[in-house]
Amino acid sequence: MTMFSDCEPKSTGFISSWKTEKKLRENASQTSAILTYEAENQTQRPRDAKCQTDSLADLMKSQTALSDGFLDLPSLASFLATVEPMISKQLKINNAASGLYSDIAKMRSSSMENSITCEHSLYDDSIVLEKGSPNLEATNVCWSSSGAAIVVAYGTNQSMAWSENKSCICEWNLDRPKLNPRQADHKLEVESSVHVVSCHPEYPGYIAAGLFSGVVLVWNLAKDEVIYGESPHEDPVTSLCWLQHPNSKYLRLVSASTDGRLILWRIRKDKESSAMKIDKTMRISGQYLPRRAGVKGHGAVGVTCFTPLRSEVGYARKRSTPSASGVMMVGCENGSVLKCSLDGEGSNPVAFVYDNHNGPVYSVDCSPFHRHLFLTTASDQICRIYHALQPAPLREIHPTTAGSVSRHIYSAAWSPTRPCLLFITGSVLEAFDVRTACSITSTSQSSFHQCEVNHMVINPTRFHSIATACSDGSVHTWRIGARLVDADDVIKEETAALEGVANEAMN
Repeated sequence: MTMFSDCEPKSTGFISSWKTEKKLRENASQTSAILTYEAENQTQRPRDAKCQTDSLADLMKSQTALSDGFLDLPSLASFLATVEPMISKQLKINNAASGLYSDIAKMRSSSMENSITCEHSLYDDSIVLEKGSPNLEATNVCWSSSGAAIVVAYGTNQSMAWSENKSCICEWNLDRPKLNPRQADHKLEVESSVHVVSCHPEYPGYIAAGLFSGVVLVWNLAKDEVIYGESPHEDPVTSLCWLQHPNSKYLRLVSASTDGRLILWRIRKDKESSAMKIDKTMRISGQYLPRRAGVKGHGAVGVTCFTPLRSEVGYARKRSTPSASGVMMVGCENGSVLKCSLDGEGSNPVAFVYDNHNGPVYSVDCSPFHRHLFLTTASDQICRIYHALQPAPLREIHPTTAGSVSRHIYSAAWSPTRPCLLFITGSVLEAFDVRTACSITSTSQSSFHQCEVNHMVINPTRFHSIATACSDGSVHTWRIGARLVDADDVIKEETAALEGVANEAMN
C-alpha cells in the first residue's frame, strides 16, 4: 500500500523577454529670483478757490446806480407820449374783437382735441418681391415695451395655398434723431409670410413672430439671433401673446393657428441657441361646441385671434407686464367666440361659448376698466361688446365710412385711458363712444390712403400714439387728440356708464 506524503516543489523564475526594468533618476531645477522694484510719487500741492455770486437785489441796485447817470428822462417821456395813442387805440380794437377770436380759438381747440392726425408714414424701400409674386402687405404691427420702437410684420393675405415667397420683419426706432422712414433700423428676413408679431412687455429685445408656414420664432434683437420652436403648427399662425412663467428663468409664449391648436412655449432666458420647448398643447374641436355654434363633426376649429383676460383693471397709466391669467377670449374662423382656459389638465380648453358672428372673427380685446367686458370684430362688419358671463352681446356698433359701412373691420381696441371709448379701423381709424355707438373723431379722410387697414395697436406707454398696418405695405403712426386721451373730468362719469352697460347682463 502506497502512502501519500507532503512535497514542497522548488520555485522556478524567468526573465521577461519584452519588459525592461524601469530606471529612475532624480533631477532638480531652480527659477531665477523674483525682481521687485519700489517707486514713490507725490502729487502737487493742492489749491482751493471759492467764489460767490452777487444776490439779485444787490445786482439790481448796482445796475440802477450805473444807469441813473446815462438815463435821458426827457427823451423817454417824449417817446412814450408819441406811441401811447397808437397802442391804446389798438388795445381797444383787440378788446372789442376778443369775443370773436375767443370763439374761433375754442372751435379750433375743440376740433383738435378730438382729431386724429398722421405723424409718421413708414415703408422700407428694400422690400421687393420677384416678378409675378403678390405685393407684400404690412400684415401686423406691434409697439415695443418702451413705446419708442415699432415692429412690423410683412407678408400677404392674398395667397391661400402653400407659398415659398420670402418675407421679413422690420423695426424702426421713432426716437432716433435721424429717423429714416424709408429704411428700417433692423430687418430680419424669414422663409415665409409673417402673419403676426408680438414684443415682450418687459424685455424689449425679444420679438415673437408667427409665419404662414406654421413656424413660431423669437428674434433676440440684442444678440441678433433667432430661436425656433421645436415643432411648428400645421397651418398659419394667427395670434401670439406673452404670459408670465412660474419660473423666472423662463419666458412663456402662447401661439394659436387655424389648425385649432393653442401651444404654450417655454423659452430659457439668456441662453444661446436654445430651441423653444412645448409645455402644453390644447386643441379646439367641434365636439366641444354646442349645436348653436354651427360646427358639424369632430374636426378642428381654426383660431383667428385671442387675448388674455385682464388680471387687473383700472386706469392704465402703469408699466405693462405679461399677463398672469390663463383664461383666454378666443375668436374663431367659423365666427365662434369662446372663453378658453389654459390651466386645465385635459386637452379641451373651451369653458364657455358666446353667440356667433356671421363670419371669421378678426380681433378681440378685453376692457381695461371692467374685468367682464370685451369686444370683438368680424367680417360681418359689426363690433360687438360682450359680458363674460352672458352669451348674448350687450352692444353692437356698425362703423361707417362716408355714410356707408366699411367693407372690412379688421381691428378694434379699447382706449387705455377712457372707459367708454373704442378705436375701430376699417378703411379709416375712428373713435366710438360705447354709450351712443357713434363716432366722435374728426379724422381727415385725405390722411388715409385708399387701402384697407390690416391691424391697429395702441402704444402701451404713450397713449396718444396709434400704429396701423396697411395693405399697401405702409405703416402709419397717428397722434390722438388730447381730449381722446386725457379726460380726467369724465373718468368717473364714463366708469359709471360702463358699469351700467355691464349691469345690463345681470338684468
